[in-house]
Amino acid sequence: MKILIKIILLTGILGYLVFAFTTLSHDEEQRICIGTEIILEDSTGNFVNRQFVEQIIVQSKCPIQGRNIKDIDIRTIEASIQNSPYIDSVACHYTSTDILCIRVLPRKPVLHVMSDNGEKYYMDINGNDMPTDIFLQDLCLATGDISKEYAKEHLVQIAVYVNTHAPWNKEIQQIHVRSPKHIEITLSTGSHTVVLGEPTDIQGKLNRLQNFYEEGLNKVGWNKYSIIDLNYADQIVCTKKQKK
Repeated sequence: MKILIKIILLTGILGYLVFAFTTLSHDEEQRICIGTEIILEDSTGNFVNRQFVEQIIVQSKCPIQGRNIKDIDIRTIEASIQNSPYIDSVACHYTSTDILCIRVLPRKPVLHVMSDNGEKYYMDINGNDMPTDIFLQDLCLATGDISKEYAKEHLVQIAVYVNTHAPWNKEIQQIHVRSPKHIEITLSTGSHTVVLGEPTDIQGKLNRLQNFYEEGLNKVGWNKYSIIDLNYADQIVCTKKQKK
């Protein structure tokens, strides 16, 4: 008797699954996509906008609106968007109202590099480089003897610190690399050059510089020195301007 009941139950479950699968498959074949919804995660303002993503979709030659859902090539759409150097990740799914939802995470540039070797690019927090020929970003500028490996290993972390800490996010205008162990910065205040030296202990060096500004230059004047060198531990070496 128990075996018979189990057989009946299993038959019923199997029949339901076949019915559900057939019904869902039929519904899927009849569903029409009525449009798209583009969601930018952690948007970087005008760096990547909805129009930019829509243009990529058009270029992918994968029509969406008005087409049967089963005929829309979502993987090609995702791959086309993902292939953009300005995009970190993308994922697509359909809503219950048959709208194709496209979630896009743009890469967030933190550094603008203009190297002596002629290379120009943005670089994001993960060290991914991006062309500069499409967008104009007001970012921390790095110039000089810079390879992409050096920028990724050393300059990105400097740029992240500068961008997220006042007053440096407004004060530091440029990072200049004379050699791998000699970095200089240009500030909007004063006419002196600040030498960081090696790309290490940036927070400590800038903290010393801020204290020097507050306790030193505010008293002796901002135009007294031509060079402020922070390359030495626990001290600041200044070079006076030569009198003309």
